[in-house]
Amino acid sequence: MAALRGVLAAFLVLCVQRTSAFYYGQFPDNFAWGVSTSAYQTEGSWNEGGRGPSIWDTFSKSPGKIVDGSNGDQASDSYKKYREDVQLLKQLGVKYYRFSISWSRVLSNGTLASRNEEGIQFYKSLVQELKNNNIEPVVTLYHWDLPQKLQDMGGWESDSIVNFFVEYSNLMFKELGPQVKMWITINEPYDVAWYGYGTGSQAPGIKEPGTKPYAVGRNLILAHVRVYKLYKESYAPSQGGKIGIALNSDWKLPKTNSQEDRQAADRAKQFMLGWFASPIFGNGDYPEVMKTRAGSRLPSFSLQEIIDNRGSSDFFGINHYTTKLVENSPSMDAGESYSKDLGVKESFDPTWDGPSEKKIYPEGMRELLKYIKSTYGNPVVYVTENGVGDCGTIVDETRVNYLKNYIDQVLQALKLDHVDVRGYFVWSLIDNFEWSAGYTKKYGIYKVDFERGGRDRTPKASANFYRDVITHNGFPTTWKTFDAANYIRQDLEDRDDFIKGQFPHGFAWGVATSAYQIEGGWNADGKGPSIWDVRSHKGWNYNQQTGDVACDSYHKYKEDVQMLVRLGVSHYRFSIAWSRVMADGTLHTINSKGIEYYNNLINELLANNIQPMVTLYHWDLPQALQDIGGWQNDKIIEYFNDYARLCFSSFGDRVKLWITFNEAFVVAWLGYGIGVFAPGVSSADTGAYEVAHNIIRSHTRAYRTYETSFKTLQQGQVGITLDCDWKEPQTYSTTSRYAAERALQFKLGWFANPIFGNGDYPSVMKRKVADKSRRQGYPKSRLPEFTPEEIQQNRGAFDFLGLNHYTTNLVREEIRDINWHSYESDQDIDTSEDPCWNTTESGWLRVNPWGIRRLLKWIKDRYGNPPVYVTENGVSDKGEMMDYSRARYYSLYINEVLKAVRRDGCDVRGYMAWALMDNMEWTSGYSQKFGLYYVDFNDPKRPRTAKHSASVYSKIVADNGFGYV
Repeated sequence: MAALRGVLAAFLVLCVQRTSAFYYGQFPDNFAWGVSTSAYQTEGSWNEGGRGPSIWDTFSKSPGKIVDGSNGDQASDSYKKYREDVQLLKQLGVKYYRFSISWSRVLSNGTLASRNEEGIQFYKSLVQELKNNNIEPVVTLYHWDLPQKLQDMGGWESDSIVNFFVEYSNLMFKELGPQVKMWITINEPYDVAWYGYGTGSQAPGIKEPGTKPYAVGRNLILAHVRVYKLYKESYAPSQGGKIGIALNSDWKLPKTNSQEDRQAADRAKQFMLGWFASPIFGNGDYPEVMKTRAGSRLPSFSLQEIIDNRGSSDFFGINHYTTKLVENSPSMDAGESYSKDLGVKESFDPTWDGPSEKKIYPEGMRELLKYIKSTYGNPVVYVTENGVGDCGTIVDETRVNYLKNYIDQVLQALKLDHVDVRGYFVWSLIDNFEWSAGYTKKYGIYKVDFERGGRDRTPKASANFYRDVITHNGFPTTWKTFDAANYIRQDLEDRDDFIKGQFPHGFAWGVATSAYQIEGGWNADGKGPSIWDVRSHKGWNYNQQTGDVACDSYHKYKEDVQMLVRLGVSHYRFSIAWSRVMADGTLHTINSKGIEYYNNLINELLANNIQPMVTLYHWDLPQALQDIGGWQNDKIIEYFNDYARLCFSSFGDRVKLWITFNEAFVVAWLGYGIGVFAPGVSSADTGAYEVAHNIIRSHTRAYRTYETSFKTLQQGQVGITLDCDWKEPQTYSTTSRYAAERALQFKLGWFANPIFGNGDYPSVMKRKVADKSRRQGYPKSRLPEFTPEEIQQNRGAFDFLGLNHYTTNLVREEIRDINWHSYESDQDIDTSEDPCWNTTESGWLRVNPWGIRRLLKWIKDRYGNPPVYVTENGVSDKGEMMDYSRARYYSLYINEVLKAVRRDGCDVRGYMAWALMDNMEWTSGYSQKFGLYYVDFNDPKRPRTAKHSASVYSKIVADNGFGYV
C-alpha cells in the first residue's frame, strides 16, 4: 500500500495543474503588449557604419560552434530594414518594442575613445521611428554581444568590465534617455555566465566550469547595480524612466514526490534564478544553498555591495520558455563545476509536446510567476521573453497554441494569484540568428526568408493570432474564435491523415526511366548523337559526367526486366531514343538495329507479364534536328510526326500506352528559356513560348495520327506527361491565392488548357503576356496564337494525362520589373518553400506529401476529371542502401494519391515510381540518386542491388494500397 501511495504521489507531481481549465478574462487596460529582438540576432551589417567586432562575430566564425555553420553577418538585415520592422509592429498593434543596442556599434572597441556617431544615430533613428508610430522602445543595454576588444582585455571575468559598462550605459542614457522610458541592463546573465564561461557553448566559448561562471556572475550583478544607481540618481529624475534586468528561468518540477527530489527542484530554482534574483530582488546576497555548496569559489559581496544590490531594479524582467523535471543526482563530473555544485539531473516528461530541447508545459509559466511573487515580495514583473522554436513554417500551429496557453497562464497568475504582471513580450518579432542553433531554429511570428538577400518578412499564423489577442486584450468570453483552427487554414480536414484502403482493381503499378539516363551505348549500332550527348561531351554537367554508358541498359535490359519482376509491377515506363531509331531524326536514317533493341525490350516485358508504357520524347532530340533550329523550327512538327508514326507502326501492335512528350515545360523553359538544359538556348522572352507552341502542335498532330491511322487496329491510348509542383498560397490573402492559381495556369495550364481544356492557352496567360508585351514595345504578344483550326484540333487530343509530381511551392504575388522580358517575370509571382518540409539531395525538391492530392483534385476540377497516370514521383538522396527517407516518401505520397481516388473521386489509373534505378540525373550527373535499385557506377558491369525502398514499394504494389479499411 505504501508503494502504491508513492506511485500515486509521483503521478500527481507530474500532472501539476494539467487539468486546469482555460481561463477567460482580460488584462488591465494599461497592460504592456510587446515583442522582443536583440541586436546581433537581427541587425546584420556586422562591419558597416563603423561597427566593431563583437564576441559573437568571432565565435560564430569559429569552426564547429554554430550548428549550420552560419553567422549573423546579415542576419535579418534589420540595420537596413528597421522602418519595415516598425511597420510590422504597427500591424500587430503592440505598444512596446524590446530591442538591444549593439555595444560595438556605438563604441567600436567598447570604450568611450571609440565613440561611433553613425551607430548612435542608427539607434536614435530607430527610437524616433518607434515614437512616430506610437510604440514605446524598451532598450536592453547588453544582450550578449560584448565588444571583442573588451573580451581581449578579460571580458566579464575582469573587474574592469564594470566601469566600461557604466561608461557605455551613461552614453546611452544621455543620447537616448529623453525618448526611452524603459531600460533593461542585462539580458539573461545566467546564460552569459554559465554557457559563455562554463560550458563554452556560447560566446566567448570559455570552458572553465568550476570558477569562471561564478566570477562572471558577480561582475554582471555589480555592473547592473552600478548602472541602475547611475540611472536612478542622474537620469530618472529628469527623464522619468524605469530600469530593470531580464533574468531567465525554467520552471523546476520535482520528478518524484520524494524529499530528495523536492529539495533538488528548489535547489535548481536557486542556482538558476536565485543566483541573480536573490542579490537584486532579495536580501542582496547569493542564496544560502549556493554559498554552502560552491564555497570559496563563489566570490562574496562586501557589506556595502550587499546593501547596494538589494532592491536595485524597478521591475523584474523574466524570460521563460519551458519546464524541467528535476531529480537529485550527485554529479559524476571530474573536478569542480557549477553543475556538480548544483547536483541535479534534469529531464522532460515524455508526454509533453514541443521541441526536444524546450518542451511545452504552459502551467510552468504561472507557477514561476507565483514563485517570484512569494519569494521576492511581489515585484512588478514583465514577461520579457516567451516563445517557441520550430523549423520556420508560416502555418505555425504549434506556436499559436503555445502563445494561447502561455498567455492564458500569465492571465491566471495576474487575476487569480494577484501577481503584479505589467506586460508580456513575445520572442520574437522576426525569425533571426538563434545563436549556436544558427538559422535551424525559428522563433519569429514573422517569417524571414534567409535564402534570399532581401530578407523578406511574411506574417505567420501566430502573428495574426497575437494581433487578435492584443485587440481583445486577452481572452474575453465574447471572443469565441481564438482556437488555432481559426488561424490555420486547412482546406482538407484529413490532410495529414494516413488512411487504410486499396486502389481500384486493375490499377497500373509501375516504375519509370528514360533512354538517355539509363541506356548508354551512346554511339552503338548506328545511334546518332542527341543534344544531351553533345552537351555532356562539352563538360557542362556535374563533374563533366556523361550518359555514354549510364546504367548500360542497352546491354542489360533483360536484367532490368527481372528487377521489375521482383518488384511485382504491372507496367514499365521507358522512353525511346529518337536518334537510336532515326540517327538524324528523319526518315532518311531509319536504324534497324535501334528498332530491334526496342522490339527486344518490349517482347521481354510482355514475356514477363509487364505492360510497356512508352514515351516518345524524353528530352533527347537528335542533334541534327537541333542544328536546323530544333523545337523553335516549325518543321519539327512534321519530323516528330514521322518519328511517332514509325514508332506506332513498329511497336504499336504490343504497346497500348503511349506518351508523346515528357515534361514539355522543362524542354521549353530549361532548354530554350534559360538554357540550363540541352540544347542550352537562352531566349527567356520569346524562345520558351515558341518551343511550347510547337510541342503542343506536335503532340496534337501525333495524337490525331494515331487516332486516325492506328487506334482502331491497335486499341492503344495516347497521352502527354506534364510536370507540375503544387502551388500553395504563401498566405491567406486574396493576392496570394490569385498568384498561386496564376502559377498553376502558367505552369500546368500552359500545356494542359490547350489539350484538356478549351484548346487554347489559359486566359490569364494570354492577358498577362499580351499586356506586358505591349508595355515592353513588342508589336504583338510574345505568346504565339493558335489558329481556330488548331484550337479545334488541340481540344480533346488525349486519352489520359500523365502527371509528374515531386514537390510543392509556396506562392505570393510579386509585381516584376517591366524591363525584365521573360516567361518568369510575366507571371508576377514569387515562389519559395516551407522550411519545415524535409530537404533532399536535390535543392528544388522538398517533401510535402499532401501537395500531390491537391494537384490531382485541381486537375479534376479544372479539366473535367480526365484519366490520370502519375507517371513520375520520387525523391533523391546520396544513394543509401537503407533509404528510409525514400520508403517514407513513397508511402506518404502514394497514400495521398489513394485519398485523391477514394475521397476526392479523382480518376487516377496508375502510379509510376521514379526511378527503377539510380541513373544519369541530367546536369547533376550521378550525384543525386532516385532509384529503387542501387547502381554501382564505379564498376564497368554496372551491378544493380535492391534498396530498402524496393521492398516497401513492392509491398504496396502487392497489397494494391495499404491493406483493407
